[in-house]
Order: sequence, then structure tokens, then C-alpha cells
Amino acid sequence: MQQRQLWRSGALLSLLFLALPAPAQGDSAKAEESYQPSKSLFIAEIRRTSFGIPHIKALNEASLGFGLGYAYAEDNFCLIADEILTVSGQRSRYFDPSQPSYPHWSAAPNLESDFFFRSVNDEANVKAAWNAQTAEVRALLHGYAAGFNTYLDQTGSAHLPEACRSAPWVRKINEYDLIRMARRIALFTTSAMFVPAISSAQPPGSDARPAVASPKQRLGASNALAVGGDRSANGRGIVLGQPHLPWINQLRFYQAHLTIPGKLDVMGVTLPGMPVVGIGFTRNFAWSHTVNTSAHATLYALELDGKDPTRYLVDGRSIPMSRREISVQVRGPDGQLQTQTRTLYSTQYGPVLRYPDLGMEWSSTRAYAIRDANASNHRAIEQWYAMGKARSLDEVRQVNQRIVGNPWNNTVAADKDGRTLYLNISPTANVPGLAACEVEQAPVLYTLNTVTLDGSRQSCGWANEAGAPQPGIVAGRNLPALQNRDYVQNANDSAWLTNLATPLTGFAPLVSREYLPQGPRTRQLLSEVLAHRQALSSADLQDMALSDKAFIASVVQDDMRRFCASRSWQPDEQAACARIGSWDGVAGLNSNMGYVYLRGLWEGLTAERDGLWAVPFDPADPVATPRGLAYADPVVGAKLAAALGASAAGVKAAGIDADAKLGAVQLYGSAGRRLGIPGASDAMGALNTIDTDPPADGALNVTGGTSYLQVVGFDDNGPVANALLSYSQSANPASPHHLDQTERFIRKEWIKLPFSEAQIVADPAYSRRIISRFDLP
Repeated sequence: MQQRQLWRSGALLSLLFLALPAPAQGDSAKAEESYQPSKSLFIAEIRRTSFGIPHIKALNEASLGFGLGYAYAEDNFCLIADEILTVSGQRSRYFDPSQPSYPHWSAAPNLESDFFFRSVNDEANVKAAWNAQTAEVRALLHGYAAGFNTYLDQTGSAHLPEACRSAPWVRKINEYDLIRMARRIALFTTSAMFVPAISSAQPPGSDARPAVASPKQRLGASNALAVGGDRSANGRGIVLGQPHLPWINQLRFYQAHLTIPGKLDVMGVTLPGMPVVGIGFTRNFAWSHTVNTSAHATLYALELDGKDPTRYLVDGRSIPMSRREISVQVRGPDGQLQTQTRTLYSTQYGPVLRYPDLGMEWSSTRAYAIRDANASNHRAIEQWYAMGKARSLDEVRQVNQRIVGNPWNNTVAADKDGRTLYLNISPTANVPGLAACEVEQAPVLYTLNTVTLDGSRQSCGWANEAGAPQPGIVAGRNLPALQNRDYVQNANDSAWLTNLATPLTGFAPLVSREYLPQGPRTRQLLSEVLAHRQALSSADLQDMALSDKAFIASVVQDDMRRFCASRSWQPDEQAACARIGSWDGVAGLNSNMGYVYLRGLWEGLTAERDGLWAVPFDPADPVATPRGLAYADPVVGAKLAAALGASAAGVKAAGIDADAKLGAVQLYGSAGRRLGIPGASDAMGALNTIDTDPPADGALNVTGGTSYLQVVGFDDNGPVANALLSYSQSANPASPHHLDQTERFIRKEWIKLPFSEAQIVADPAYSRRIISRFDLP
């Protein structure tokens, strides 16, 4: 009792001090060797409520980071330990260098990953990122590392979770490790999409030019809707946040509530190694993010010097590529370590990359390079911390326009007073001469709004803009923003139709494109908003998020029935037609295989959909068009028939029963269990997006999709937040919080989050502890 009174009185403040870490600036070959910890006292209060959610309170940033790092280690120690191997380029030292670090979402073998991260996370880049951090962010990182290490000290390697128990690769971490992890997150939608293309790029004639697989990692998707006071039931704001990200390590969300009395009080989710809330809410407002379509990177087509393929021409001048030798330790089949060294090449634009099967070969006359804004964006943690401290939506807008640190997201927000806010503010390439610089027939890439520019002309480089926090990007004040009391939304399309009544137009193409067909989730979300003419409530937004409606069914299913009836089919194709015709258009647990068959058909037509529509896209009617299938056209009919046949054959080859229910086929496997998961693929346009591997072994194995769900409204007492973490709080199969929220997600049973002091203490699973540590130099 006395301890609690001491805490509440603030008397502990006199016991706390913070000496920020100051890595030495010596000539050490490795960042770890030049790092020197400083003495610090850490004291944090960790209170846990139902589903293992930690509420962490401290009197300064160092102690807050300490509490979060400790709590995260309790739930996901092995996850971060494994991630540290990746971002430091050390996977091949311990694991098969030919195998990918994850079986899904990435095509990069461990060896290619190691060369890539040894390059982008070298000592110079890591030090530059560290030196760019604010004092508050340094303190957060310092404390986070100390909290993680304290858990390891107390637990011991032999008593860690099974995934990393007594593993030789488990070690203590420091701030530089966390910087590396933050850099990986920042590069997720840009350079990190092309790991093998960058790490294996070698000039023609090289003795070893490693084969390069096509990129197959899909960008994260998301839905976000903010309803304002003019449209909400109680005149206050409501926010639906529904990010779709992989259910694996690097982007796996973690719920937390972070408090520094009088300075910070924010709850939501964070990513591994990040000492801040990235999506969440405060007493005054709530927000979510969606991956935006702005160009955070551009490719450059290089005209090479005919005398030397490692020299390129700019305005007729021959410039040598820079070269760096990168060494990686690799464990051989006999367990012995060997050092492999590779020369990586770079240009004034950035690193050279090579994807032959996408038309991006390094020949004697042509090569390609990538310039990535986020390679120099060291402001992501600062950005999210500033948002968490903000007192109003106006301040949220101001700190985003000033810092421009959010690496690849839109922001959708609403507040207790019924105002909404949309921001498309992230580091975006500024290329004023785009029309004259874009190379024709640029390679088709798996990133959003990526263009290939003419690297032979200096005028095609990125231009500096007054007020921008780094060279070559658009200043925050010139990026799309909208405030109103109606609604704002985004589902990974451009800023154009954030609100149908006030479209955002006139921006440079690399910022936001307009008058283009909208994705099916955008159309679904806007359809839902338009259909609710009455005032919207939090319950309405919860129903939207988990309705499992597949929008594509609403615009093609009737014509598919007609198409199927117009032809004779083989038995397997006829079965597919029957299931598609009787499907309810919902990807629910009890839905039939019509979803699986139609999904297979639709995804098989990826490159040809534009020519299939009976009613083409009309910019004046972007929600209702395009629609219908021109199945009577012989060319369209042939394409549909071929795609239907391929889908039917794929289902049969996978051993999927045509009479099965989706809940028996779309499965998430963990901790020895196989759970049926509702939801549809991104291509099918369900707000509840669920990503899976292709059909195989009688199932669609879930790899990602809807991850963290929140619907946050406000009443007179503050935020009213309901949420779900689809894969639950802990990656440790032995944890009681490994699948508890997953089961709720499947049943669509939302969790009310405790935020106020009274709500936290009243939680039936409430527990409390004080953790501390004193580090001497």
C-alpha cells in the first residue's frame, strides 16, 4: 500500500535519473564493439489485464522503454531474438543459407538476406540513424534494450521458450539492434521487397551470378474508416482500424498501453522492437494506418559505358559504380563456418538490382538501380512518439507535416469532438520532370506506384523542396490532407476518394493518382458507408469489419451463373459452376466452396481483368463501376472458361472436397491445432482480408491478413475501445495468450479494452508488479 502511494505521489521521481547512452565514435569495425552503455536507473510498473495486455507506467522514457522491452520479452522473446539475426545479417551462421527465413511472404534465402542486411544495416548507416534520434527516442530505445536483457538475465537461456531455448544465437541486445529492426520496418515496402535482387546483383561476365527468384512478397494491406460527428450516432468520432499484415515475425503486432503521467497516455499496438504505439488511441483521439500508394522509391534505368559495365553515363559523363565487399559467415553441411564475400554495387541513385525475369537484367548496356527515401528516413519512432503525445488532431497533423517520418502509411483519425482527419504524409519522391523522365515499358513490380526513370539524365533526379526534412522528398505541407466532420477512409487506394463529396485532386502522380478504378475493398468500404444513411455506431463499424462479404461476388456472380448456364462443362468444371452459383457471397466458416472456386478463377485473371467488364469503369461513378462480365464476347468467354477450368483443376489437385465448408479448408495452424479462419483474399475484396498459400494438401493455409482490429469511439468518460488481435498476444505456443484472441476473432467476439485507471483495476485478470534495474558504467 505504501509503495502504491509512493508511486502515485510522484516521490519516485527524485530517485530516477537518466544518462543517455552515447556510442563511442571510434574506428571499430563493428557497431557492437563501439557501443558503450551508460549508467541508468529504470523503474516501471507493469499491470496486466485480460488476454495478457500490459499497461506500462513510468516517470520517464528510459523507464517506459524498460517496461515495454521486459513485457515484450515475457511474451515474445524468441521472436525478437530471431529478428536480431535477420537485421544483423547473421542467419547463415546458424541456419541453412539456402532456406528462406520465413516460408511465406518472402522469397529471400538466408544468404541473400544476410548480404542485404549487412549492406543496408552497416555501421555507417546504423550510426547515422542513431545520431538522428531525439533524446526522447534514444531514452526509449536504451530502456527497451535494458528491459529485454533484464528478462534474459532473470530467466536464463536454458529456461527460455522452446523455440530459442539454449540456442547459440540468443544474446543480449543494444540500441543499435533496435535501430536495425526499425530500419527493416521502414524499408518493408521498398528496398526490402527486392532483397535477392540487390544482394545478388553482379555485372555480366561475373564468375558467380546467383539465380534470382521473382519477388512474391505482397505488400501489407489495410482498411481504415473515421466517422465524424455529422454522421455518428452520438456526435463524436469513431475509428475503424483494420490493418492486414503477415501473421509472422517482423510485422506481428503487440498490444500495449504506455503511460508517462502528465506527458503520454496511449494504447494500441506496436511492432517488434519499436518502443512506441503505432496504431491506437488516446483520451482525445484514435487513429489507424493503411499502406499508401505514394512512391517512396523509384527505379532508375542506367545507360552503361560500353567499355565497362560497372560504369554508367549521366549527361554523357562516365561515372564508376561504387563497390563494397560484404562478408558473411556461412555454416556448411559439416557444421563448419566459412566466410563468403561478395561485392555489391551502388550508384548515385542507390544500389544496383537485378531481376532478369522481370526484364531488369544487368547487361553490357543497361542496368537498374533503386533510390529509396526510407533508406535515409530515421524519423519513424520519433513520428509515432510525437503522435502518441499529441493533444489534438490539429497537433497530429502538425507533427506529421513537420517530421514526415511515417515510412509508408496513410493516417485516418477521429476525435472525441467529432472531427476526422486523413493524412497521406510519408517520405515521397519529388520528381518535377516525371513525364519526361519515365522510361516506357517499365518492369511490372509488386510495389505500389513504382516508376522507372531515366538514369542517364541528371534532370531526372529527385529535387529538393523547402521545408522537407530530408533531400529529394516532398515537404509535408504539400502532401494530401483532409479534415471534416463527415467521414474519411482508405483501403490502399490513392488519396483521391478519401471522401466522395470532396475528392483530393491535383497532386503529382508520385504522390496520388486520380480518376483510376478503385480496389474492391475501397468500393466495399464506400458502399457500406453509403448504405448506412442513418447515424453510424461503433457496432455498425464492427459489423462492417467482420462481415466477410467478398465484394467481387456482388459484381460478377450473377453473370457467372449466366455464363455457366450458357455452356457444357466437364464434371469438375460443372461442380465449380454449381458451387459458385449457390455461394452466398460471404467467406464465412459455413460458406461453401463457391468462394474457393471463384477466388481461383478471379486471381487467375489478374492481368486480364480490365478487358472482362460488361460495364467499364466510369470516374463519375467509381463505386458502382466496373461491374458485370462480358461473357458473351467470345474472347472474354474463352478467358473465363480457361480460368474456371484452372481453378477447378487446382482445387481437385489440392485434394479439397467440393462439398466442404470453408471453415474446414481455410486453416491456421499453430501449437498443434488447426483452426478454421473466416475471411476472403485481398483480390476478392473482403474487408476481413485473409491471405493464404495456394490450395495444397486439402487446405488453404493462412499466412496473414486481418491482424489488429480496433473500433474506438468516445463518450463523456473518454475512449470506448473494442479490439481483437487475430493471432493473439504471444508467439510462444506454451503461453496462455497464444491463441486466446484468435478464438475470439473466429467467433467475432470483440474485446473491450480497459483504458482508464478504474477500468484497468477492475479487470478480472488484473495483476501488478514493479520492475527495476540499476546499470553502472
